[in-house]
Amino acid sequence: MGPGAPSSSAVMPQFGSVHVLEPQSRHTHSIILLHGLGSTGEEFAEELLTAKLSTEKTLRDQLPACRWVFPSSCELWSTVFEEAMPAWFEAYSLTDITARQDLQMDGIRKSVAYLTSILDEEIEKLGGAADRVVLGGISQGGAIGLWTLLCACAGGDTTTRRIGGFLAGSTWLPFAETLERYLTGPNQAGENLDIAPSDDASINVVADAFVQSMTARTKHTLTERGSSEPALLSIPVFLGHGVDDAYVDIELGRQAAHILKRIGLKVDWQEYSGAEQEGHWLKEPEEFDDIVRFLASALGLS
Repeated sequence: MGPGAPSSSAVMPQFGSVHVLEPQSRHTHSIILLHGLGSTGEEFAEELLTAKLSTEKTLRDQLPACRWVFPSSCELWSTVFEEAMPAWFEAYSLTDITARQDLQMDGIRKSVAYLTSILDEEIEKLGGAADRVVLGGISQGGAIGLWTLLCACAGGDTTTRRIGGFLAGSTWLPFAETLERYLTGPNQAGENLDIAPSDDASINVVADAFVQSMTARTKHTLTERGSSEPALLSIPVFLGHGVDDAYVDIELGRQAAHILKRIGLKVDWQEYSGAEQEGHWLKEPEEFDDIVRFLASALGLS
């Protein structure tokens, strides 16, 4: 059992337990990884940490000083499947990610708040060294992880969350087009930072207001940077995706990588073929090797 619900749990939905694997040597880093739709932290951990690198080691064996933290989502009602299932937010469609965005907002808002509290707990365990914490996830876990990255790690307040890195596989960016319009920086010629008027205001006005309310501090940090680089833009990002992913089309992953780059983040984008689960998993061993390479570079791990 890991850390419990945040102090504001009275107004939080009931999130599942946090599955934690303690480091095999002295604790120097924490890696927080988020499961996909219909899974749990413990199930994701078991599947992820039994996979092998090309060295025949697991991620945990390769990184013995890391504390592995696997939070679990709430159980949410799915309008599509007409049943309750573990989910960070309701994703109505992955064919058209702009469909029924109103269903996504509450889950994203509450999950980001919860995951920010998990981030803060791990940063505290490391004596305030946020740069020794990595956040990431797979599929919907990667999607809510990206939102947490953009909302919680912008800097510009009294809490410094310049984390050491972000990694995700087979994921997408909810509200991608709105985020791109809102967060694209002023240094790019001809860009207007304000959200553009929508051709269909009845559909987009609520989405625009939601993005603005969630990322207003991020926008302020990016636009009022002065001579110093915002903390967010110094966080390295790894995104991997299967070209044959049958569930989250690779074009959604490419879109996410493109938008993060336009915002100013440094993204290591990698494509793979032949992963298990119809391409909707991390490619063994290549993607696992690339993740270790990324972490070694981002965190100075051997």
